[in-house]
Amino acid sequence: MALHQVFFTPDQFFVLALVFVFISGQAKEFLIDWTPLVLLILTYEYFRGLIPLVNHHIHFNLMWRFDQLVFKQIPSVVLQRLFYSPGHAHWYDYVAVILYLSHFIIPLITGFIFWEIDRAYYREFAIAIVGLSYLTFLTYLIFPAAPPWLAAQQGIIPPVVHVTNLLLGHLFSYIPIFTVYRYVGVNLTAAVPSLHAAYPLLTALYIGKKFKRAIPILVIYVLAIWVAVMYLGEHYFFDVVLGAIYAAFIYVVIQRAKKYLIRRKAATAE
Repeated sequence: MALHQVFFTPDQFFVLALVFVFISGQAKEFLIDWTPLVLLILTYEYFRGLIPLVNHHIHFNLMWRFDQLVFKQIPSVVLQRLFYSPGHAHWYDYVAVILYLSHFIIPLITGFIFWEIDRAYYREFAIAIVGLSYLTFLTYLIFPAAPPWLAAQQGIIPPVVHVTNLLLGHLFSYIPIFTVYRYVGVNLTAAVPSLHAAYPLLTALYIGKKFKRAIPILVIYVLAIWVAVMYLGEHYFFDVVLGAIYAAFIYVVIQRAKKYLIRRKAATAE
């Protein structure tokens, strides 16, 4: 799928996983647990694509001004000046794009592993993913924001190349495989907060809670994606920070809600 520019969308994952669980005799349980998650995520993606029809006011300035306030420069601009070579793709360009594309593949695979080993933990993780997605949707609706490459095209910030698009044109030979995503509109101004920062952090928090030995690898993975999305021109540091805050907020809220329900259940039992 990767070699032929199929980006492992939730509906394709659902079908592939369904084949696996059908063979293993878990199809009924899988359909009950996964259908709501996939439908809610697809609905989120569809609604996000409609935002440009509802809110036409795009914000360009807050993000780069925050970055300059913190670093005195814009990280995307600096990273591309240091590492990007026009007309020549380095190995780290490909790594950055793969990390960028994996931001939702990894949570899906993680969710499937949780589902296999601990159904209750999977459901908690699924609620967190859906909650995070719809919280960011509300922000996109209220505050459409341009990514660095788009701001650079408008001449608002120094040149930033949209590296992702350039590399995808050379990486793969496209073979069409059906996906509901072909009916989902594109939203180029859904940049604040960065879900490419939020999903990996939320996933890492849940994996780290379950498998503490994996924490060092998870830290590297999350930081690598954060640097990659800034280097590729997809997000400002501001977007990444806000995405991390959203992920941490959802995680804390769900953990506290879980503890409250446990205490309430215990009190009722007494």
